Amino acid sequence: MRMDTSKVVIVIPFYRSSLSAYEIIALQQCQHMLKAYTIIAVKPASLTLPDAARTLSFDSEESFSDDYFKSIAGYNRLLLSTEFYDRFITYEYMLIYQLDAFVFKDELVYWCNQNIDYVGAPWIRTKNDGLLKRWELQLKAYVYTRFNVKRKGVPSSRQFMNKVGNGGLSLRRTKKFKELTISMQSQIAFYLSNTAHEYNEDMFWSIEVNRKQKLLNIPSWQTGLKFAFEFAPDLALSINQELPFGCHAWDRNVDFWRPIFKQFNYNI
Repeated sequence: MRMDTSKVVIVIPFYRSSLSAYEIIALQQCQHMLKAYTIIAVKPASLTLPDAARTLSFDSEESFSDDYFKSIAGYNRLLLSTEFYDRFITYEYMLIYQLDAFVFKDELVYWCNQNIDYVGAPWIRTKNDGLLKRWELQLKAYVYTRFNVKRKGVPSSRQFMNKVGNGGLSLRRTKKFKELTISMQSQIAFYLSNTAHEYNEDMFWSIEVNRKQKLLNIPSWQTGLKFAFEFAPDLALSINQELPFGCHAWDRNVDFWRPIFKQFNYNI
């Protein structure tokens, strides 16, 4: 049974005319677990989808200028553009599903009903700190973020500590994002003028948008871990005590994920 077609769309970006074995796994699992939803391929205008992708079912394709897909900088421009969100404005939410993502269970409706504007895998701190140290670090993270403290010309890593979250597997409220691409054009232009990863599009949505006032409803990092893991998945699992909705960049931690993926009949 198909879900409410106006509630959420799954957006899968493609960049090349071929897919790796891992990308095929990511695509197959998305189709298997989330087949009840509208799934749209996003691609460069000149690209014909790979044969491996065409064996699976897409509801439609959306093409954008090739320039958006040639580099990380191009992708940042796309995901910070009004054009991108306007293309999907009929949907309340979009799930960005990069081909290094994987979903373990269908909780998409649940997450769409949590009244959040953005969620992705949190950038969790990997050190085991005592209570006083955690309070100190939490205060520093707030101050560093509020006043945009920088190190060597880029935002300090303290700004990203235990923040939600990575954009590779992320849920976004479409209308809110479109509105912010219009109202925050000067801030977006500044981000796009910088090439350091601290200025990637997901850093903008996670940090910059709420720096001075809360414009996006973004959940806590603990809630973010229930949505997705990326960094230190072993630690994330020990904290969360169960698998999340999905994960991102699992190919960077293959040894950890191998026995778990085996349970889903994938050999990696």
